[in-house]
Amino acid sequence: MERQPGVELVGLGNRRTISSNTTQSDDEDNGESQIVSSIRPLMGRDTERGGSLWKRLFKQGGLGEFFLGSSLGWHLWVGLLVFWSGGCSFGLLLMNRFIMLTGIYKIPWPLSHTYVQLLLTHFILATWSAITRWLASPLKGMGFGAAVAPHGSLTGALRGLRGKRSSFMTCLFDALAGIAGGGILGFEFRVAKQVFPLAVVFVAKVLLSNYSFAYTTLPVYQLARIGVVPVAMVFSSTLQKNSYSYTTFSSALIATIYLLVAILQFPRMRVIWESIAAGIISSLFSALYPILLLRTHRAIMTDLIPQGHMITEEVSYGVETRAYYRTLHYVSFLSIMILTPIVLLSGELPYIYHNIPFLDVPFFLMMIWCGGLGSFAVFSSTLLLVKATSPFTTIFINTPRSAFQLAMINFFKIPKYSWGGILLCWLSSLWYLYIRRSEGQVNIKRRIYR
Repeated sequence: MERQPGVELVGLGNRRTISSNTTQSDDEDNGESQIVSSIRPLMGRDTERGGSLWKRLFKQGGLGEFFLGSSLGWHLWVGLLVFWSGGCSFGLLLMNRFIMLTGIYKIPWPLSHTYVQLLLTHFILATWSAITRWLASPLKGMGFGAAVAPHGSLTGALRGLRGKRSSFMTCLFDALAGIAGGGILGFEFRVAKQVFPLAVVFVAKVLLSNYSFAYTTLPVYQLARIGVVPVAMVFSSTLQKNSYSYTTFSSALIATIYLLVAILQFPRMRVIWESIAAGIISSLFSALYPILLLRTHRAIMTDLIPQGHMITEEVSYGVETRAYYRTLHYVSFLSIMILTPIVLLSGELPYIYHNIPFLDVPFFLMMIWCGGLGSFAVFSSTLLLVKATSPFTTIFINTPRSAFQLAMINFFKIPKYSWGGILLCWLSSLWYLYIRRSEGQVNIKRRIYR
């Protein structure tokens, strides 16, 4: 079987020793196929011995083994990822709407808003990494040991530093601090060079999306970004060399068309050409981001694994976890570095500081922090979702989410033809889910009996 290295935030106790020079398939479409093709067994040890489900869940490491060690658990794991990612994306859109468009406590400057949100995302990501290290024992006990942020190694003269200065420098560079080990300011030029194109795409995607959303209504914003699924089809077929079935493409395209029908039925849409242009361009980067994210993660994993060496299960956990956190760390850090000179040259931050009187209002600060939490949740879960499903599926699930939020934000007071488009969009999305699940079952059988 081919090995597809993934971000497995679950530690299974019955992994087998594998070789680091195994190949991986370019077809990452099916989460179910990864159950067979990865180093995880289809069923846990207690299942093979006839143990009950509840026994497997509450034994040492049983919860993690259930989620990523059985077919039922894998379906639930992917479903939870889809629900979590979609819910966090919807929550982030609501917070951006409140901050940039609604009420008296609003800042209609998407550049500065994006910059502050990325700063908070990086801070929360570092805090989350510290929390996972602090909760390492209970996480390992539940079978989620691979969720613990990695530790690095101290370098240079920092090993000899002592006293208060040592404590401060250790916080910046120590292996026990930071996101991926190596400290909050840990930086390797070689890794940064690998991640830099991904960071540029990420910044363009987020910034242009916020620009498009800040100056228009939600229906126009979704109309400008309606082409992200067709563009993702082209990128998946050309860049990933994936062979999708006609039914897969047709179901995704039909769901997008019905979403378009629902949007066009809204009356009195305020159209601003700058918002439309920003939304169309952001669609290109949004479709490219998951593909480039998966490629970058694979490249980082390849560098971490010595070619031709046998790696044990502990080493496998470390490689997968370190690659996950390292990808997030460098994308977040480089994104801030890219935006910093742009924000400083724009002059928005001094203007906001001197002319906005509610910067210290608790309610406004709470909205900013909630937006940062939403940004962190979406940012950290996207890579998990890409690995569990595929880049194209990660893009497509935004279609039924957009249909839902179109009705939700308007308090379900929408034209009847829009209701028809939304319902048909969801039916087409369920058709897509059924097709992908059926194709996943076929791929599993092919891999088992190959």
